[in-house]
Amino acid sequence: MEFGLFTVFDNYQNHDSSFERTPAQLINEVLDQTVVADQLGFHAAWFAEHHFSEYGILTSPQTFLAIAAERTKEIRLGTAIVTLPFKNPIQVAEDYALVDVLSNGRLNLGLGSGYLPHEFIGFNVQGKDKALRFNDSLAVIEKAWKGEKFSHKGDYYQFNDVKLEILPKQKKVPLWIGTLTHNGAKHVGQMGYNISGVPYVACNSISELKDIIDSYKETYRNAGHDEAKVKIPLALHTYVAETTEEAVAIAKPHLDLYLDTRMYGKSAKYEDLRDREQVLIGSPTDVIDMLRKYQEAGCDHIMMLMNFGGLPHERVLKSLELIAKEVMPAFQQEILKTPQKA
Repeated sequence: MEFGLFTVFDNYQNHDSSFERTPAQLINEVLDQTVVADQLGFHAAWFAEHHFSEYGILTSPQTFLAIAAERTKEIRLGTAIVTLPFKNPIQVAEDYALVDVLSNGRLNLGLGSGYLPHEFIGFNVQGKDKALRFNDSLAVIEKAWKGEKFSHKGDYYQFNDVKLEILPKQKKVPLWIGTLTHNGAKHVGQMGYNISGVPYVACNSISELKDIIDSYKETYRNAGHDEAKVKIPLALHTYVAETTEEAVAIAKPHLDLYLDTRMYGKSAKYEDLRDREQVLIGSPTDVIDMLRKYQEAGCDHIMMLMNFGGLPHERVLKSLELIAKEVMPAFQQEILKTPQKA
């Protein structure tokens, strides 16, 4: 199990006049949290892109990643996700190649087609053809990163004799496509890419999630791809305190605010996610036990969504430290006990 930090950048100045955190304060808090996660040995930090609402204020992940790259040393830096239908794919290829160079080959690139209607309206892009537009854009990025002059004649994008002057440092940047639906996961498996997602958005239980992952892996294998390369990061709201009662008392109001301001699924509350086993809120023992269930379902990288609903910065840092001290070692010890292949 790998451990990642995930931030949606939800901010609520327009929702609640008593909420005093400015966008600049939030950006700097997340930078600080990323530096601490790096120092504590987290494997990756992931950042969401959103537009036109308080639900997510990070509009240009590549800019944020470039700054985070300068302030960190080891932690991998990822997007979850870049919404391809809103962008020129050549610009995406150039910007994230630069991020990979600046981070010394630490880029994790999560891509998606988008799902929020107000974002498509804001960019004046038709949502009905987002999957086709996504596929066309991804094809351009892959051609561009080969480092050769190329042309592309797609239904949405056309380029003639272009060649990038800067390429990623990694020989092959790891790519994830955001989906946890049965059909979406099978389609991504057929293509040979990794999947990632937020379980509570797509399914109602760990067993349902396992069915989706198993179906994805079967399709992936049957398409001739190497399953050993599969890595499945899943995002869960996380807050760890010394006791279950303390963790719930602190995190519940912030999670409820986050859920109440979602662009979909507004009827959900903390109790719903708790009963569906889709949160990591509790003592270290609680969280370890829940993570083992996700590990058995096929998740091998947990994206801990920790800065949600205005949860104070100091509490996020305290939770990060407790995870590193009490939760991560349980899985590191298991790795050490596993016999290594010759």
